[in-house]
Amino acid sequence: MRDNSGKTSKLATGTGLGQAKRLAKRSRPKPWTAELNLDFPTKYRVIASAILLVVALLYPAKWLLTDGITEDEGIQETRIEEGGGQSADSLPVDVSGIGSEPIAVVQAAVLSKQEPAVLPEAEEEFSDNAVVAKGKQLFDVNCLACHQLGAIGKIGFAPSIGNRDFLALATDAFIRQTIIIGRQGTAMAPRPDLSEKQVTAIITYLRSARVSNPVKVSVDWDKKFNGDATAGAEKYGRYCSACHGAKGEGYAAGVPGTGIGLPGFLSVASDDYILQTLKLGRIGTPMRSFIGSRGLANLTEGDGHDLIAYLREQGRKNVPTRDREVAVKGDPKRGKLHFDVNCIACHQPDGVGKVGFAPSIRNRDFLAIASDDFIRKTIRNGRLGTAMVPRPDLAFQKVSDIIAYLRALPVANPVEIVVDPTLSFNGNAEEGAVKYANYCAACHGSRGEGYLAGVPGPGIGLSGFLESVSDDYILQTLRQGRIGTPMKPFLGAKGIANLTVEDAHDIIAQLRVMGKGNGSGQ
Repeated sequence: MRDNSGKTSKLATGTGLGQAKRLAKRSRPKPWTAELNLDFPTKYRVIASAILLVVALLYPAKWLLTDGITEDEGIQETRIEEGGGQSADSLPVDVSGIGSEPIAVVQAAVLSKQEPAVLPEAEEEFSDNAVVAKGKQLFDVNCLACHQLGAIGKIGFAPSIGNRDFLALATDAFIRQTIIIGRQGTAMAPRPDLSEKQVTAIITYLRSARVSNPVKVSVDWDKKFNGDATAGAEKYGRYCSACHGAKGEGYAAGVPGTGIGLPGFLSVASDDYILQTLKLGRIGTPMRSFIGSRGLANLTEGDGHDLIAYLREQGRKNVPTRDREVAVKGDPKRGKLHFDVNCIACHQPDGVGKVGFAPSIRNRDFLAIASDDFIRKTIRNGRLGTAMVPRPDLAFQKVSDIIAYLRALPVANPVEIVVDPTLSFNGNAEEGAVKYANYCAACHGSRGEGYLAGVPGPGIGLSGFLESVSDDYILQTLRQGRIGTPMKPFLGAKGIANLTVEDAHDIIAQLRVMGKGNGSGQ
C-alpha cells in the first residue's frame, strides 16, 4: 500500500499481516474440547478427556441390553399402591407377541451402543399402564355386560363398582371376595375360575380411574352394633323399601336398588360398612346420605344400628329353601322376568345374543338341538373358561321358567333335530387339525378359545363347552348351522365347504384334543 508520497506504509503492512494471522487461526479445526467450553491448557484437556473416557466405560451397561427393545417384548411386573392403605398385588403381565427376534435386537443394540430407547422411568410407567390395560381387558370380558362401560353400573340392573364412595369403602379383600364367591340370590355369580392375578388386575383397573374430590373412609370390619330390629323394620319401610324392595330383595322386585336384604350381601358386608354407607351414600346414584344434618332423613347413628339389625334378621329369612328336583311346568311370563334379571346382560333382549360377545340362545337351530336338560345343566354348571358362570343359586323352578320363556319365543320355519348323546366318533385328530385351521379357526380362534381371541364365534375348543356336548351334538351343528348367525352349515352339497361326515369326525377329534389343553380357558 502506498501513501501520497509513493512510499510503502509500515502500519498498513503490519495491519495486513495481523489480519492474515487471525484469519489463518480461525480457519484451523477446533479441538472437541472447545465445544465443551474447556478453555484449559493442553495437559488439562488431556486429563479431562481421560476422565470422560473412564466415565463412559464405567457407566452401567444395562441400557446396552435394553436399547431398541420396545415394552411389547418381554414380561413387565409392577406393584401399584392405592390410597388409604389399599393395594393391588404385583402382577406379571405378558405383553409379548408384538415385534420380532428380540435376541437379534439385543445384539444389535450392544454393538451399536446407542442411547437407550426406553428410559427406566418410561419402563415403569408402561408397566403400570400394562397392568391397568390387562385389568380392563378382563373387566370387559367378564364384568362389562352387567356393570357397563367404565364400571358405572345401570340403575335397576347392576351397581356402579367404579363409584368414588364404593371404592373408598370397599377394600381390595372385599372386592376380591365378592368376585370369587359371588352374591347369593343375585346375578353376581361366583367366579372361582378367575385366578388371583386376574382378580388383582381387575381391582387395579377399577382403582385406576381418576375421581373428583376423593374421600377416605375407615371401615371397622369387626365392629358389631346392637340395634332394635323391630324399630329398624319401621324405619326400613319408611326410608329404604321403595328402592331396595319390601324384603330387601333388590332388582328382582323391579326396584332401582340392590338386594341389601339378601344373604349374599350381608355375608360380606360388616355392620360398620353398612353404617358408613348410610353416612356417605353413593355419589351420582339414587343412594343418598341418610345420617346427620346433611342426610336425606337426618337419621342418628342409633337409627342406623336399628336398620342394620333389621337387615340381619331379614337376611336370615331370605336364605333360599332347599331346591326341588321336580318342578311344575315352566311359566314363560315368570321366565321372562328371571331371564331379564339373570341373562339379558350377556344374551341380550329375547336371547338374540351378540356376535363376538355371547351366542344367541333363542336361535331356532340351537333350540332344536339343545334339550331342556342340556340348557338346565349349562345354566347350573356354567361353561368353564367363559363368562358363562355356574348358577346353582337359581332354583329349579326358575330355570324351568327361563327354558319355557325361550321355547315360547316365536321362530320362523321351525325344525326338528334328533341328537344321540351316546354316540362317539373315531376321527383323525391330525387331519382334523388341518381342516379346523381351514374352516373353523377364523371364527373360533386358532386354539378354539373363542371371543377372547377377538373372533366372532364362541370357544368351541374350551373344556367347558366340550365337557357338556356330545360328539353328535357337534356333528348336527356342523350339518345344520345356526340360522341368522355367521355359523353356516358345512356338511353336504348345501354346506359352504361340502364336508363329508368323516371330515366332521376328524374335526371333532381335534376339538377333543384342544379341550385337554384349554382347561383354564378364558
